[in-house]
Amino acid sequence: MAPRAPVPWRGAALALALVSAAGPGACPAARAVEPALRHAVTPASLGLVAEDVSFPAADSVAVTGWWLAGADSAPVVVIAPRGTGTMGDMLAAAQQFMARGFRVLTFDYRGFGPGASAEAVDSLRYIVFDSEWVDDMVGALRYARARGGSHVFAWGQDLGSAVALAGAARARELCDAVAVEGLFHSAQDVLNANGTAVIQDVIVRHRRLVRGQDEPFSAVPRLRVPLLVVLAGKDVVTPPAMTRTMLPRARVRVDTWDLPAAAHLGAEQTPGYFDHVSGWFKRWTAFPAGRP
Repeated sequence: MAPRAPVPWRGAALALALVSAAGPGACPAARAVEPALRHAVTPASLGLVAEDVSFPAADSVAVTGWWLAGADSAPVVVIAPRGTGTMGDMLAAAQQFMARGFRVLTFDYRGFGPGASAEAVDSLRYIVFDSEWVDDMVGALRYARARGGSHVFAWGQDLGSAVALAGAARARELCDAVAVEGLFHSAQDVLNANGTAVIQDVIVRHRRLVRGQDEPFSAVPRLRVPLLVVLAGKDVVTPPAMTRTMLPRARVRVDTWDLPAAAHLGAEQTPGYFDHVSGWFKRWTAFPAGRP
């Protein structure tokens, strides 16, 4: 993948000045991605046995991940990472799903993790969404389907919500249901919210990086599997009111779960969170896996 040119600092300074001038309550706490190059947590540090795996993304770029095995007949949860850190930060959630009878696959988006470089991370400054990460998710779902031999589910939060949704919407056979948290309408909306829409280069780059079909507003009506949306009442990045405006566009069953005390980050720490999401996933194992 060719390195992306950094956005000029002069434009960045202008954007930040405009955001500051607008006042502290002018926009939600939307932000760009913040990849890490090292895993803060590893499977071994949590006493987990994970297999290092590699598989092709939808555009054939190699993606690295961890396969956490369980019973051969167990369904698989593919975890789409957040927009910060690496796949290591998803291991606590992986543990929770494994404890409830799932196998788990998680992975690093390109530009994230030890396989990336400082230059690659720098090139992602001000980027909020990229269809290449959806390509990575599609590759992960295909790998899980080919290896799992059972039902495959997608789960994501933060950036992972949009990635999991768009990946599942690419093709019906990729997974059997998807669970996400709050959703933004489009990358443009996030740029408007965080103030970087005033930087012309940022807008141009996102138009090049994000395919229209992958924007959440477009992916929702294209989805052909059941959708669970967790609505965190104190989420100021993807507020429940904004997320709800998209749900009537769905042509599939949509279930919502309100968590009034939860914020954008940490909703999974709500007591009963993984019981609820896992139980919802298992509901769909009563139907044939990968039904066309």
